[in-house]
Amino acid sequence: MSRFQSFASQQPAMAKTGSTGAGPADSPVFSRVLRNFHVRSAERDKLRRDVINSPMNRAGGALCALSVLLGTAGPAHAQDEAAEPASIESEVPAEKEGLKQHATFANDYPVRFARRPLVLDEGMVRADARLTVAGVFGPGTFSSLDIGGAVSPIENLEVGLSTELTGAVPAPGGIGLISVIFSPKASYGDIPIYARYQYAQSETALAAVDLVLVLPSNTDFSVTAGLPLRILELFGLFTMDMNINIRYRNGDKYAAFIPNPSKNTADFTFSGASVTNITDNGYIEIGGGVGLVNVGGGAGAKNVVELPFFLGGGYTYKGRVLADIFAQFGWQPLMIANGPANVDTFNVGKTWYVTVGATVHTKALFGKHRP
Repeated sequence: MSRFQSFASQQPAMAKTGSTGAGPADSPVFSRVLRNFHVRSAERDKLRRDVINSPMNRAGGALCALSVLLGTAGPAHAQDEAAEPASIESEVPAEKEGLKQHATFANDYPVRFARRPLVLDEGMVRADARLTVAGVFGPGTFSSLDIGGAVSPIENLEVGLSTELTGAVPAPGGIGLISVIFSPKASYGDIPIYARYQYAQSETALAAVDLVLVLPSNTDFSVTAGLPLRILELFGLFTMDMNINIRYRNGDKYAAFIPNPSKNTADFTFSGASVTNITDNGYIEIGGGVGLVNVGGGAGAKNVVELPFFLGGGYTYKGRVLADIFAQFGWQPLMIANGPANVDTFNVGKTWYVTVGATVHTKALFGKHRP
């Protein structure tokens, strides 16, 4: 008999025994295993409840919930934070830019007199005229009409036949491209020719060099070299103009007061002014200086010290052209020291002057700034 046949013959007996006898479920071993299973299931259920209800588990659940909330709110909050600095950064430069903005003419040429560069922009042209009335050492008064002009042929260079250089102390009347002296004796005035080069420029200061020739028609030939410096609106209030000049004169400034005047003299002068723009269009100025003049002059008039002084102001009109209308009053000089014996220290009744005038600036007519 094979093993398969032996196994098959035993199956009915096993089935019968399982249906009518005690069977495995009624055995003590099976009962003990089942009881241990129920006990362990109850212990597992209790342990699960304890874990769920434990404080640590509750805290962990709260942390998980909080992390979910933060996870959803975080991106929106991050976007707000990212957008907020951007908006601040976009506003701050606008405010700073607004603080620096001033009225301008063509190619950002300043309307404010206190912020003007020392030279015209390339291609700009300026025309000027002034009427001067002044005291004299003698009877009558001095009066003249002076007309001049200037142009900037290249960047940072200005040339002209005029005395109306930016930042310069007012020149005496009777000097201009067209200069007519009405009194005390009718005649023509001298003709000035100048060139100015602005070699340094920043947000706060400007520096240049001058060369001026005066072709004589009424006085003496002279050559002047100067170093003008302009410091723009200190503390946002006023501009400082300073000039150091050395002049050679083919003659003697005090020739009328001494018997033997010299034929060649020199002047060393320092002058300055403060300019304040009350508005973009209106300005006032005050200035003066000190000079050692007539160095090498005739006996009795050598190394004379002069102190000029002036007050002034003006109004700027902006339209198709930029026009300054101005007036100045002062003394040239207010005080004289070490002068000729017949000249007093203060001669306010003889050295005063009043000037009214106007300058007109065009936009660039040529060059890279031409509109």
